[in-house]
Amino acid sequence: MKIKLSNYQFFSVVFNFIIFSSILMAPALTVAGAKQDGWISMLLATIIGLLLMALYLFLFKKYNYPSLFELMDKAAGKWGGTIINLLIIFYAIHLAALVVRNLSNFMVVSVIPYSHPWVYQIMILVLVSYTAVLGVKKLFLVSELLFPLVILFLLGSLLLVTEEFDFLEIKPIFNTGFAPIFEGAYPTLGFPFIEVLILSTFLQYMEKKEKAMMTFLSGIAVGGLILSVTVFFIIGDEGAYMVGRESYPTYSVLRDIDFITVFERVEILMAVAWINGLFVKITACFLVAMIGLQHLAKSSNYYFFVIPIGVLIWAMSNHLHKSIMDFNNFVNTSWTLYWFSLYFFIILIFLIGFMRKVKVNTS
Repeated sequence: MKIKLSNYQFFSVVFNFIIFSSILMAPALTVAGAKQDGWISMLLATIIGLLLMALYLFLFKKYNYPSLFELMDKAAGKWGGTIINLLIIFYAIHLAALVVRNLSNFMVVSVIPYSHPWVYQIMILVLVSYTAVLGVKKLFLVSELLFPLVILFLLGSLLLVTEEFDFLEIKPIFNTGFAPIFEGAYPTLGFPFIEVLILSTFLQYMEKKEKAMMTFLSGIAVGGLILSVTVFFIIGDEGAYMVGRESYPTYSVLRDIDFITVFERVEILMAVAWINGLFVKITACFLVAMIGLQHLAKSSNYYFFVIPIGVLIWAMSNHLHKSIMDFNNFVNTSWTLYWFSLYFFIILIFLIGFMRKVKVNTS
């Protein structure tokens, strides 16, 4: 059966990808450089990310959004295309591994201390592998189904944060100057705004391709705006100093809130929404790797690769970084440049394709 994705389904996946990979960590990442201007850093990262992705999608649109892997082959040649395709597959697997590690870190540090991280890693990978076997359409249907509930949890959580908001914690605005604001924007530019390019693999399945670019950019813009608002309220609630000391400041702020008398532990609302978002992100990365491997193997399906890639992701999530501090340091210092390298190479291949007047079948 031919896969057809609606604009709403694609928007929900882009939104989940942007928001829930970083909403718990974004305040700490931006505050580290920009202090109380961290929310401006988040806004700046959103704007730069939108511009970068607008260029990427504008060039991709010239080919009418074909299979990304097939386009790389035809634009860069057999060997060059294979190398770039292997890079895209590796980046997808690496991103999935780091998100799995992020999930297990969060569960062990903040939700259920002293539990073993393998429990959460294996559980999420089994679910992701099962969803991948069911196919691309099922991921987008799940995202579409849960999207209203996720939005409700997200907005409800943000509303509760405003209870102890103090505008004095935000002042003075622009006190740090532009350089620290850009320093705060740098880690969140790669995480999540450049890495979202991996979702362009699914543009070939869009039902209304003429609206694909607007749908994609809308998901990024709305997600980035909500992240900026979240950082703003978290800084106003706890202050830049305390936010910078927390690994997951958004969760920590919600943990201290008691809603009336009978509702406690409201931070679980955010945790549930966050875990759902991580599931969508890991599965999307997993499917990109599967589609890429299927293309390289010239196979009729990718089922043969599901278990090996699942085991590889699990192994990478445990062995790439020795500790949470090492993991966070890598995201802070290297992640943006790491993903910009892939972005640059794909843009370069797009331009080479134009010069070679490459045509790719999009039917």
